[in-house]
Amino acid sequence: MASQHLSSGHETSAGKTSGRRDLRADERFDLHRTPGSLLHKGEMIPCEMLDISLGGCRLRTLRPFTDGALESVKVTLAIQEMVLSIWGITQWTSWDRYVGIRFIHPTGHTRNQLAALLTCLVDQSAADVIKQAVAASLHHAGSPIIALERPLAPEPDAVVEEEFQAPPPPREKPKRPQLKSDHKILTLDEGQSPAQLHLVAEGTSLAGNVLDVSQDGCLVRLARPVTVRMKAQAEVNFNLRGLPFRLPGVTSETYTGGLLEIRFTEMSTRKRDDLAQLIMELHGQNEARNQAASPPSSGAPKTPPPQAPQTAR
Repeated sequence: MASQHLSSGHETSAGKTSGRRDLRADERFDLHRTPGSLLHKGEMIPCEMLDISLGGCRLRTLRPFTDGALESVKVTLAIQEMVLSIWGITQWTSWDRYVGIRFIHPTGHTRNQLAALLTCLVDQSAADVIKQAVAASLHHAGSPIIALERPLAPEPDAVVEEEFQAPPPPREKPKRPQLKSDHKILTLDEGQSPAQLHLVAEGTSLAGNVLDVSQDGCLVRLARPVTVRMKAQAEVNFNLRGLPFRLPGVTSETYTGGLLEIRFTEMSTRKRDDLAQLIMELHGQNEARNQAASPPSSGAPKTPPPQAPQTAR
């Protein structure tokens, strides 16, 4: 292997060719184009090692590396008959295949171990002692591979890798407002009962859908949100099970999402009774359908659907 020594601190010819200024603050050790490899996304790219320091290294790939900066890579190289592998992040690349890499030290121990290995480059007499100490500390005695990406056993002052938190649970869909009424309320699906709202004083008609209805009012979602005056005279046209209703009322409350509450007025007794009976029948059908769809509880007898009361005409 070519001799390795402490660089003078000036840019090498390779550094000038790359057109990049090396900003590492640590001492740099010249590696004289020692063979190495760069692992990136499962692909091993052969390279020439130019220099190394505690903070990172500079190399030249033998094949184009086009992924640019801030890529996670693993560098493997030989130092004094030891194979060193360490993870890092690319900081810059150049058109002529030069790459600057910043090392990632999982703990302070790995930085100290790298510092000991770099000492071998300037003190040959200490090389054997340092190699044995580093290999033993990593539980790899007798192996030529020194894998600094593997952290030692955690200590109180060690940097602990951040754990990824589970994403927050999805927010519950806000419940829509309900019609206020002292009577039975029939809740309808969106689009089940299209409606036309006529504002008498304004002379305008607004399309929408009835969502709730009772004897004394209804809740309508307008097809497009508009500003509606409160206590305005209105007329609502809608259908329930094919029966048309045209009921006068006044606007009483607005909600977000184009919801408008209307209180019925001036309804004849016959019309009110017809509406009440139809609401009871549809409400009973909905309850029976829900019971049939839900799984029966063990040992619980099925209850028959409620019968709608008969209203005298």
